[in-house]
Amino acid sequence: MPGPKHFTLAAVVLVLVCALPSAAQQTSSPSPTPVNLDQLYGGFLGDWVGQLEYRDFGDNSRVFLPTWLHITRSNDGRSLRFAYVYDDGPSKTVQELSVVTIDRVAAAITFTSDRDHSSDTYKLSGLSEFAAKGRGALALAGTGEENGKKVDVKITITLRRNLYTYQKETRLPGQDFQFRDGYTFTRKEPPE
Repeated sequence: MPGPKHFTLAAVVLVLVCALPSAAQQTSSPSPTPVNLDQLYGGFLGDWVGQLEYRDFGDNSRVFLPTWLHITRSNDGRSLRFAYVYDDGPSKTVQELSVVTIDRVAAAITFTSDRDHSSDTYKLSGLSEFAAKGRGALALAGTGEENGKKVDVKITITLRRNLYTYQKETRLPGQDFQFRDGYTFTRKEPPE
């Protein structure tokens, strides 16, 4: 027959077990407000002019290409379509279509390119704050491949009323992040 000491211990354990679900419910954060795609995507839409800058693997120099960008919503409204035109030298114009899709539940972003048929997905932070204002900064993190080697990837996207920047940094395991490529755009037409 259990003594008073066993009964007291059993009672304490029972109280703690019963209290755990309610304590977890009290400390859990409220469910996040759903991100509105119109608010999230709206600031990107339109025509932009600027440049692509990238690090040349051959000699580690920086290359700059004048670039035009036209951003629209996809037909189903779930993605953005980035249509790039690059001036890559005399009589050489390169076009690329990239589809950008944000998964609000998974807090992830996917870039799909028609140029090299690639599809890259990254974890996304800063989404709620960005969507609330329709501008700000988004931080992306993931992995990729560079020159046949696996690399960590860090991307920062900043959107202001009249300025859009994208900067990608990569690193080999055990090394520091280095600039890989980036875009700087201003709106083609001045704001009203």
